[in-house]
Amino acid sequence: MAVLLAALACASGAQALDEPPAYAPIHFKRCRSLGAPWAGRLVNGTRLPTEGEDFFTWDPAKGRAPNRWWRRNACDFAIRKVLRVLRSLHRSFPDAPRIGIGDMSRPRGGEFGRRFGGLGHASHQSGVDVDVYYPRLDGLERAPGDVDDIDLDLAQELVDRLVGAGARYAFVGPHTGLEGPPRVVQVLANHDDHVHVRFRVPRSRR
Repeated sequence: MAVLLAALACASGAQALDEPPAYAPIHFKRCRSLGAPWAGRLVNGTRLPTEGEDFFTWDPAKGRAPNRWWRRNACDFAIRKVLRVLRSLHRSFPDAPRIGIGDMSRPRGGEFGRRFGGLGHASHQSGVDVDVYYPRLDGLERAPGDVDDIDLDLAQELVDRLVGAGARYAFVGPHTGLEGPPRVVQVLANHDDHVHVRFRVPRSRR
């Protein structure tokens, strides 16, 4: 009898190991994005969980995962677009690591400058800006330390898909060599470890 119970326990444990981890659901809210990304605010934003099947979150000010809750709020349409891109990327490259998502906006938007840690942000005020970290060659779930850490082929695929998802701008680092439509993909200092993507606001959300 003891042998049978032990066998059942082992089988149950093996089954549990095979089950995918349970991630927190996303409670989407219909947002409004008021003002400009550099002088605006967020109404009824959605909070991104600390991690999901295709992503982890990264706190650039503390240099660790996950990102703090008050740094990962955005408009529902911006979050949905980014997650659709990451889902499609994972399906095309199933062996690739999860992609890091960094700062978005504060819960009600507004100023997100240096006093909130790290370099701060001139924009990220109205829920339409999302920092997405380039995938690392070594597969580690952390921000790249420099360009040599980046899987540049997969990073270019990431940028291409964000553009295809309707990004208004995708700001990339000057040393990455990443490219795209020049009116959308633009080079910006301090973006050698992540792409800063910004989405248009539908008229109904302004």
